[in-house]
Amino acid sequence: MPLLVRLLWSLRRLLRHGIGWLAASGLWAALSLGVLREAWPRPGPEHLALGAGWLAVFALRLAERGRRELRGRVPWSMDLELGLLALLAARALVQASGGLSSSLHPLLYVVVATVGALGSARAAAALVLLAVALEWSIGRLSGPAPTLGQIGPYAAFLAFFGTSSVLLTRLEVVRARQRSRARLRGELQRVREESRLLRLAGAPASEGVHDEEGLLRASLQEVHEQVVSVLSLLRGALGLDGVAVYVLDASGEQLHLVEACHPEDHPLRERLGSGEGALGAVVRRNEPLRLHPIRAGYSGLTHYLEPPRVRAFAAVPLDGDEGQGGVLAVDRSVDRAFTDAEMATLEEAANQVLRAMRNERLFLQMERSKREQGILYRASQQLGAALDEAAVVQAAFDAAAEIAPQDLALLTFYDPNRRRHEVRYACGPLGTPLEGFSVGSNRSLLDMAVQHGHALPYRGEFDPKRQVLVSGRRDPHGLRSALVLPLTAREQVLGALVVGARQARAYGPSARATLEVLGNQLAVALANVQAVQRLERMATTDGLTGCLNKRAFLEALEERMKAAQRFGHPLSLLVTDIDHFKSVNDTYGHDVGDVVIRALGDVLRKLARETDVVARFGGEEFCVLCEQTDAQGAAQLAERIRTTLQELEFPTPMGSLRVTCSIGVAQYPTQAADGPSLFKAADEALYTAKRGGRNQVRIYAGAPLRQTG
Repeated sequence: MPLLVRLLWSLRRLLRHGIGWLAASGLWAALSLGVLREAWPRPGPEHLALGAGWLAVFALRLAERGRRELRGRVPWSMDLELGLLALLAARALVQASGGLSSSLHPLLYVVVATVGALGSARAAAALVLLAVALEWSIGRLSGPAPTLGQIGPYAAFLAFFGTSSVLLTRLEVVRARQRSRARLRGELQRVREESRLLRLAGAPASEGVHDEEGLLRASLQEVHEQVVSVLSLLRGALGLDGVAVYVLDASGEQLHLVEACHPEDHPLRERLGSGEGALGAVVRRNEPLRLHPIRAGYSGLTHYLEPPRVRAFAAVPLDGDEGQGGVLAVDRSVDRAFTDAEMATLEEAANQVLRAMRNERLFLQMERSKREQGILYRASQQLGAALDEAAVVQAAFDAAAEIAPQDLALLTFYDPNRRRHEVRYACGPLGTPLEGFSVGSNRSLLDMAVQHGHALPYRGEFDPKRQVLVSGRRDPHGLRSALVLPLTAREQVLGALVVGARQARAYGPSARATLEVLGNQLAVALANVQAVQRLERMATTDGLTGCLNKRAFLEALEERMKAAQRFGHPLSLLVTDIDHFKSVNDTYGHDVGDVVIRALGDVLRKLARETDVVARFGGEEFCVLCEQTDAQGAAQLAERIRTTLQELEFPTPMGSLRVTCSIGVAQYPTQAADGPSLFKAADEALYTAKRGGRNQVRIYAGAPLRQTG
């Protein structure tokens, strides 16, 4: 019954995933045999059934492709399958309507071109080959096989249509992506320029908070809405025609138009010199200015693109903080000068504009600070919850990626005795090749940061022509920003966190300060993990030999026994001790006895596999647990252990010393039913070896031991 179920399940999978190819094979055979020849315009029932079957299969496979595309995984073979079904359908129409002389013959080229445009290049190339093979098959079975001269032009046309379609589609995709990237770069540049103009952003690059562009966009929108509101109220209250706000850039050399409420027939310049015209006079003198009446042709109002038709003009300075300045300029076409009261209103409006920019600047700083604190809080939680070194490092790398852009992240450990740096963890496209690399003291930024305990380089700007990050011959190409943060915990230098980016000025003051806090948290977390690991080693290993202790061995035995029971694998146990060890202690002293015990532990660890468990069970007695190993295989390992130990020579004050060992072997499940009985069987085999003369290996030969308890 299970065999029948498996067969039915396999048949279901075959029909589900291979029905398209089966249908294509059947239609190919029908075309080659000429079943559809001259079937138009009076198709028979068999032709209609064939068409309905093809339509059902094509619809099923097309729906499956749609589902896979939603999951983001469409293999090229599925495009080829659908293309072949479409090609066969087109060839069937051609055959039914009169053969290659039919007016429907170009459908074959249309199918190949469509697959090339919508599918993968591999599918298009394979479909061209199948189309040529189909024509050869049809011609071969309906008459003499077509010659190269006959089928060559057809193949060339197919290849041309497929290749040109693939190339044109890919070219258009590339062009669309380039246009999209160019628009995005232009928009981002505009946001950054205007943000710096309003002192919302202090550097051309991101200042280290994730989604900085989103913050700047929101802040700019808020500033513009508030400024427009002030200008609209001012325009209505004073009966103005135009109102505009110009702000000085960081260099103080140009005035930039920030916002305006102006009639369309009075176009304004986007930027002008800071000393130019009436606006420049307001900036230089830092005093209000009133002009009335303005005669026709007056050239002082240079911020207009065309000669203005205004009769009165007024401007007040924007005297902002952080060296920011600008002008609020207004005009009207009626012949009425601006009064003192109106000038006072203009000055109050200018203060409102400055206040809007200042408030948004403070809000943006608070938002940045909140985001940075959120990142550090999440990182602190993850670092505190991590139970091993790899988890700690991953949490730190994730947090660093949120704080600032990075194409490289390294965690290095420093060995003060060897004065050597080891890149133990790495991520990012530029960092991964450095994983596992080690370098000595070389006056690199890494070496100097670790030696002096200060983050390098200054301002996070990296120049590969003058600086070495890790090693001159291994430093990645294309880095323009880098930061090496030494990791110090309890006055001990552990290593360094190194981040780098292709982007210039990626690690400004905000990012640098946040990354330094992250580095401090990472250092403490690493020190804690190392302390926990030391405690775990002390709790699970034998201090003299470095092997597992009795408690850890019994836990490992229980785990390996469960795995062996679950998967039906053999499990063997070796139990050994040193022959006449009491006389070694009595004759040579306990110091020599410890040397002998340590040597046996070294032999066991050296000869055992990585998957084997080696433990000191007590005194001079050791155990080796071998997974997926029967008694004969374990006995071979035991024999190597025995011969290796007896060849060792131990120098002592009383002369050289040689020792031997006896080893017992038992296997689960043939000789024991559980862990305790397995240990008992191996122990009995050990005592059999001792009673038999020592310095030998014995496999348990008694009746299988049953479960105890």
